[in-house]
Amino acid sequence: MADQVRVLHVDPDPESAAPIVGSLERAGRVSTETVGDAETALDRLASTAVDCVVAEYALQDRTGIDLLERVRVDRPLLPFVLHTDEDGDALASRAFAAGATDCLSTDADADRRDRVVDRVVAAVERFRAAGGSAATERPHGVARGVGEALLRATARADALERVCELLVDGGPFSSAGVATLEDDGDDAALEHLTLEEHHTSATPEDSTEPEEYEGTLGSVASALAREALEADGVVVRSDRRREGDAAADESDERERGGSSGRPPNGGWPGGDEHPFDGDEVAAVPIASADTVHGALVVTADAGNVIDRSGRELLERVGNDTAHALDSFETEERLREEADRRRALFSNAPNSVIEGEVLDEGETHRIRSVNEAFEETFGYDPNEAVGSDIADVVVPPERVDDHRRLRSQIAEGESILAEVVRETADGEREFLLSGIPWGSDGDRADGWYVWHVDISERKRRANAIEELHDATGALVEAETADEVGEITADALRDVLDLPYNGVHLYDDRVDGLVPVAWTSETEEVVGTPPTIAPGEGIAGRTYEAGEPRVYGDISDASEPYNPETAIRSQMALPLADHGVLLVGSPERDAFDDLDVSMARTLAEHATAVLHRIEREHVLEELQDRTRRLMQAATPEAIAEVAVETANEVLGAQLSGVHFVRDGGRRLELAAHADSVETSFDELPVYERNSENDPAAAVVWDAFDSGEPRYIDDIRTRERLAAETPSRSVIVYPLDGHGVFIVSSTEPNAFDEPDKTFSEVLATAVVAALDRIEREQELRRRNEQLDEFAGLVSHDLRNPLNVAQGRLVLAREETDSDHLDSAASAIDRAISLLEESLAIARRGHDDGDVELVDLASAVADSWAHTDTAGAELVVDTDRTVAADPSRLKQLLENLIRNAVKHGGDDVRVAVGDVPGGFYVADDGPGIPEAERETVFDIGHTTDDESTGYGLYIVREIARAHGWAVEVSESEDGGARFDVTGVDDDER
Repeated sequence: MADQVRVLHVDPDPESAAPIVGSLERAGRVSTETVGDAETALDRLASTAVDCVVAEYALQDRTGIDLLERVRVDRPLLPFVLHTDEDGDALASRAFAAGATDCLSTDADADRRDRVVDRVVAAVERFRAAGGSAATERPHGVARGVGEALLRATARADALERVCELLVDGGPFSSAGVATLEDDGDDAALEHLTLEEHHTSATPEDSTEPEEYEGTLGSVASALAREALEADGVVVRSDRRREGDAAADESDERERGGSSGRPPNGGWPGGDEHPFDGDEVAAVPIASADTVHGALVVTADAGNVIDRSGRELLERVGNDTAHALDSFETEERLREEADRRRALFSNAPNSVIEGEVLDEGETHRIRSVNEAFEETFGYDPNEAVGSDIADVVVPPERVDDHRRLRSQIAEGESILAEVVRETADGEREFLLSGIPWGSDGDRADGWYVWHVDISERKRRANAIEELHDATGALVEAETADEVGEITADALRDVLDLPYNGVHLYDDRVDGLVPVAWTSETEEVVGTPPTIAPGEGIAGRTYEAGEPRVYGDISDASEPYNPETAIRSQMALPLADHGVLLVGSPERDAFDDLDVSMARTLAEHATAVLHRIEREHVLEELQDRTRRLMQAATPEAIAEVAVETANEVLGAQLSGVHFVRDGGRRLELAAHADSVETSFDELPVYERNSENDPAAAVVWDAFDSGEPRYIDDIRTRERLAAETPSRSVIVYPLDGHGVFIVSSTEPNAFDEPDKTFSEVLATAVVAALDRIEREQELRRRNEQLDEFAGLVSHDLRNPLNVAQGRLVLAREETDSDHLDSAASAIDRAISLLEESLAIARRGHDDGDVELVDLASAVADSWAHTDTAGAELVVDTDRTVAADPSRLKQLLENLIRNAVKHGGDDVRVAVGDVPGGFYVADDGPGIPEAERETVFDIGHTTDDESTGYGLYIVREIARAHGWAVEVSESEDGGARFDVTGVDDDER
């Protein structure tokens, strides 16, 4: 080896290495420089050309191996010999592992030292043959340093900053930065920039004039980064062209993959020189298979330094940086996911179990549980963790369903299902929600499972369903006692509240009378007593109308029976109908569901009791309405109305006032007994009485025809001073007067009460109108009878005289004219009698009763001159009619058939829907005359009066029937009578 070997000897005691150094120097090929500590040695290596380091293991500031490791960062190929006075294979192994060329003891013999000298010289020759120098070793050291820095970095910013620093401090570059491209690839922002002069990091945001760098970023960083990404490799660009022939220049450019051209200059914080204003600029992608992070951009001042080794360094650093940034992103994503899972896990109010999937999905082991797990399941978390979840919370009979769910979540699927799980207190129902984690591969690594207890909700749903059936039975109840029995049974059988009873208010005893209770109740308290309103819990609940729930009735003031065995109690009002009592011998026996369901049942029972009461009131009103319609005088109607208001509607101060004195006074016609004791004198309301506020209200209702409602009369001070009433309804009676319904209690009448009062008032008006009509009809009938008597007397006497004269004339002569005169007189008498019958009976409704139609037809046939006519009856109908008027109708139809059909006519009577028909086989009635045959006086026979079919129609109308004429099957006339009431109505 022509050149001497430059040895740096590091030893605080130079004499200790004298043998090895002496061996090197005697070989005549080594020059030695000795320093005493590692820091000085590192400074020499940085400033002096050194071919080999010989170092003592035991240095003052660190060990020789520590120095070796530091040297290898920048000089991975530099020969390094470690010597020590210690002996042992362990130390030698560590030295060689750290990259030592050789290791020997200070007391080694001459042969051993010579062999070491030969190895050092050979290593130096290899080192020099490979171009060994600090400059050529830098790329390796920088790459190694970058790798170690990336391993130590904890965040993206830290990693990029260290990479840039190492490229400038230990590499051949004057500046380094990382360009992050936007999505369109046109703009670049340097995240980190390190300048050789400053060794600091900077970003464009640090500048107060960021627009100064727009040109440079767009033309250099962006373009170069984009080119590097498109080429998927290193791109180099020269700042100035080197001197030399063009062919060599272009070849060199192609070899380096660069392109010529000078980027524009601009300002940059930290110095006047632009960071890219160097001899060469290069960029390498920071990209992995999945992610493009940006590009690493570097500059160098010493021309031609970014050669093959420089590009290899950049490629290696770019790849290492990309993988590091990938790991940071992955770690951040996993950290965010873990934070999210931890938040869900720790903050969840319900049980959460974290598990891991093992054995290809066969084992699902619990890793951890949250605090709510023990409260929900009752198991010790320490015993649960480490066990398969199926062994902890899954009932044996539910394992198959569990396997299906665990298979889904193991394959990376989220699950949501209602499940049954085993707790320390037995099986309960849960809503299970599970999400897998770590499912990047074919199977999830684990899962989180939430358990929301829905047992109470399911129990509530089942109770509601069963309660629905029970309320269906309530709806069918017809009496209040039935309601009580159904309610008590439902509390025991559906809601599992066996200690209960129903008390209903009975005004006859002014108490809450027990109407239904269970055998369990009787075993504890005996036969339930009647309770006075305001007495004990039940009585106070009834009066207040508010439910009361006691976990311990000893907390209640004045219980009905302080010695009772009942400890918990619910008292639920049934409006003004009564109270529902539910108890238990245990304290705090009722949860929210029990109270809610019992209140729901009580509300349904109350609604049914309302309905039964309303039906009772309606039945009473119907009965009283019949009495109203049967009353013969207005005073009798008023008495029935007042009695009904008092007894049925509970209006204690009611009265009916009729208008008197030409409409100037409303005078009391009937009143409740309490009116006399409540008023100083019976009220009479004078029109336009300025000092009587009550009269003003009453006359306002009378004149307007609209009722007046006062729920609490105390809201009207003047009116309250004039009457003991507190609630008042004034109904006008359509000109007859007013009906006053009142009570001594405020707000005594609810909407149903007002409706019932209106129905009663309407019935009173109808009854009074009927009395008026009957009186008017009676007056007119009397006048008509008087007129008919006069007409009958005045007309019949001349006709009787004419008949007498006709008899005398027959004795004197026999003339055909006498026969015609006799017929005319007979016809005049018939007309007179039928006219009088119509006049007198047309206003007589008669008494309606059920009549057998076939019998009525037979009687009518018997009382009619039918000669040889034939009768066919095919009916079993019974009709509601006035028997006499029905027979008259049938006689006229039969007589009409015989008259027009002849002595041998066939008459048939049968049923039609809603009525009957009378048909014959005579000549029939022409269609053109069918609309007029019922008109009075219509006839086609000179001997007929024309009243027969008119009477038929009027009798039908009087019964509410209709009669129509058509052609019979035999071509004769057919009369259909429809709208007939029968025994089915």
